[in-house]
Parts: sequence; structure tokens; C-alpha cells
Amino acid sequence: MPPKPIKVMANSADLLNALADNGPMSVADIADVISMPRPSVYRLLDALARVGLVGVREDGRAQLGTGILHLADAALKGIPEVGAARSAMQRLNDMTGQTVYLCTLRDRRIVCLDWVEGTKVTLMLLKPGGSLPPHAGATSRAILAYDDSLRSKVLDDAPLQEFTPQTLTSAEQLEADAVLVRERGFSLSDEDVTIGVAALGVPVFDSNGLLRGALSVAGLRDDILPHQSEYVTLLREAAEEVSAGL
Repeated sequence: MPPKPIKVMANSADLLNALADNGPMSVADIADVISMPRPSVYRLLDALARVGLVGVREDGRAQLGTGILHLADAALKGIPEVGAARSAMQRLNDMTGQTVYLCTLRDRRIVCLDWVEGTKVTLMLLKPGGSLPPHAGATSRAILAYDDSLRSKVLDDAPLQEFTPQTLTSAEQLEADAVLVRERGFSLSDEDVTIGVAALGVPVFDSNGLLRGALSVAGLRDDILPHQSEYVTLLREAAEEVSAGL
């Protein structure tokens, strides 16, 4: 059993993540989601509220506190990829109206570091701080295609989780997709994470040629696929700008 301080920190992280994923929650709901007795949830909420990480609404439900904003802003400022990509991502959003993602690899998951929300769709499964497995989504498959070590590990785990009927789950499908992504220089996610949603992704390298992540443009399928050539060109230009900043 881990030492008590570590257990308390782990429980705090679980509670904060539950609020981040679900929005305002009652004590009963929190207890169910993180498998913790209600008295323990009350004590933990009180402690987190004292340091501004949790707030309590008039209806008694808990929500993330304003202290989270300071921590989130500081965390983003400490990530080089975010600073290098911000202006390019905003410009992509302005030119396409679609959601723009910046993602990177962390512990065999593709983590969203930052996004600029599009104006046309709110169905996105991936949000800042969230993650997807390397076999699903445009940024995931762009990274997987260029990371041989990651791909070897992922293919060993096949068949993989299926999000929709379009998700690539077999080793053969993913290896063929990696070859295609490298040949044309971009990935195409066509309803492989969410039905009705498509995305285009390109890898991002630093000035030394090291893979640092991927950029993508995502939105409704009917808004993305007809503009594939245009959006890929814009993505490549943005990726070059980010690379220069790294």
C-alpha cells in the first residue's frame, strides 16, 4: 500500500480529473466515479477548497476552482511546443473555422497539449489534457507513423480498441496506414474516433529533426474532406513555423 500522503495526492488527482471530465458533480456522484466513501469525499473537497482548487456551487455540487486556472496557465507556459505553436494554431483556426489541435506523446498516449476551438462542431472527444491511444485520430496516427519504437509496441498489442467501425485495430491496417502517412506526409482520420467527424494531421519536428508531436485540423466530415488539399497545405505551413520555433 502506498504511503498515506501519496494516496491522498492520488485521490485528489482522481477527484479533480472527475470534475474536469464531468463538470459540476454532487458528492454522491463523485464517490461513485472515483470509488471513495462519501465522508472521505467531503474531507477531500474541503481540503481542496481551502487552496482554491475546488469550489462549491449554490446547489451543493462541486466544481473546479479558480486556482486551477493559474496552474493550467503556468503549465502551458512551461511547455515549449505550446509557445511555439500558439500563433500558428490561431491562424489555422482563423483560416479554416475548424478546431486545431496540438498533441504529443506521453506514456504511450497521445495527449492534447493545446487547442483552438472551431466554430462549427462541439462533438470532439479529445480536449486539452485529454488523450487518445496512438492508433486513433489524426494527430495520433501522424505520430505513430513516424515513431518506429512506439509503433512496434502498439502493433504488439493488436487488435486494439475500436471507437467506431472505421477505427484501425489490426497490426496490418496500422502498418499500412503508417506507410501511407509517410508517403503523403499527412494522416486522415475519417470517423475513426467519432462518427461524423474527420481530421487531417501532420507531424511536427524540431530543428534537429526530432519528432515533437503533431498538429491537426478537425471538424464535421462534410466540412473537412472537401477541403483536404487546402487544409493539408495550411497544416504543413503551420508545422514548419512551429518547427522553426523549436
